[in-house]
Amino acid sequence: MTILLETITPPGRGAFTINFSVSTEIVVSAEEASRAVSVFAGNRIADLLHGGAPTLVLKKQGAFWRVPVILSSRSYGQIGAVGAIDVDAQTGVLVLDETILHEIETNAERLAAGAAL
Repeated sequence: MTILLETITPPGRGAFTINFSVSTEIVVSAEEASRAVSVFAGNRIADLLHGGAPTLVLKKQGAFWRVPVILSSRSYGQIGAVGAIDVDAQTGVLVLDETILHEIETNAERLAAGAAL
């Protein structure tokens, strides 16, 4: 499993030390987060979109599953990632705003046009 530490910014160069301890409870599994993104993306954005394999992201606000949104088709299979949606690992709430939705829609349209679906 990959864990991304989003709240740490390393220096441009030079020595770098990270000392941290994290204590959290993951209530929502990676599979559940991916399924939630698949349902949302397929129903609310476009039916050719689904959730991919999540990465656990640690932020100041807590632990989140970052689920890539994948564009696929029956004839081509997986075409590519068009964005990502974070899912709160404790509550299962999808973290979305209009900017994220617009980015996903724009990227999906661009990839779909390139693949001539």
